Amino acid sequence: AVAQLFDGKCVVSVRQIHAAAVATHLAFKAKSNISKKFDIEFLLRLAADTQIGRALEKIGIKAETKEVGYCVIAEDKNTVLRISKDIVRLIGGEPMEEDELKKEDRLSEAMKFYGITEKEVDAVQAPSKADAVLLLILERVATLDLKR
Repeated sequence: AVAQLFDGKCVVSVRQIHAAAVATHLAFKAKSNISKKFDIEFLLRLAADTQIGRALEKIGIKAETKEVGYCVIAEDKNTVLRISKDIVRLIGGEPMEEDELKKEDRLSEAMKFYGITEKEVDAVQAPSKADAVLLLILERVATLDLKR
């Protein structure tokens, strides 16, 4: 099992974390991974960045981190649930609801983080701005290998 903590300020949906985890798994399967370590590769994918140092600077946990996100990847659901419970007990805090992740100030922060412009958001046909921003983030996560 692999558990990775990260600065959660750029997260606008749990789907984003899932996409980064899947992209990490597929990168190792295709031998296109950037890092030799699965947990670091996950951070690269979530940050949509090819440089480990830059990704750690952007999304790594620091003293000033206000929101901690985490991802647990394991062979079975029970292991994921057990490790998740341990992480929540250790870091404390309250889980965020999906609606909280879609607030305007968060979307703006995520757009800045991923270099998404208003013009790009306007060009995406989506039911809401939150959906458009998420789609653009997912695109950046999925196409990271093209940046190499």
